[in-house]
Amino acid sequence: MKKYLSVLATLFFLGCSDGSQTFIHDKNIVDAKIECMSMMVFPPNKEIEDTLNSLYNFTPQCDYNLIVSYKTGIVCNSNQNSDKKAHGLPSGYLRMELKKRSDLKFTYYKDLKNDLDKDDIKDGFQKMGNSLNIK
Repeated sequence: MKKYLSVLATLFFLGCSDGSQTFIHDKNIVDAKIECMSMMVFPPNKEIEDTLNSLYNFTPQCDYNLIVSYKTGIVCNSNQNSDKKAHGLPSGYLRMELKKRSDLKFTYYKDLKNDLDKDDIKDGFQKMGNSLNIK
């Protein structure tokens, strides 16, 4: 019975995941006080920039740089991926990388099943803020 309950609990918590992942590339970043960040969105997207600017006051001249990249409308036409297509391939992704100068410190990544929207951006920035000490 205990084994059955633990399997159910595991399935329940897996079902609540949004599929995003965070990666800490430099463990010192967790304790660092990030007092400013600059931002770059690639490819450029005014909606993403406006959403992020509503969440944080970015500074153009800063050692920390938030690099946001995304892709939408991904279509796979290869028959080699038919098994993955049956389970639903993502149609896009959102990646947020925090670098200090050119050193990668932190990455947030999420596969997207639908078009990128403001909530995806807000959720990603919030998860980054939950992991790091951003002022």
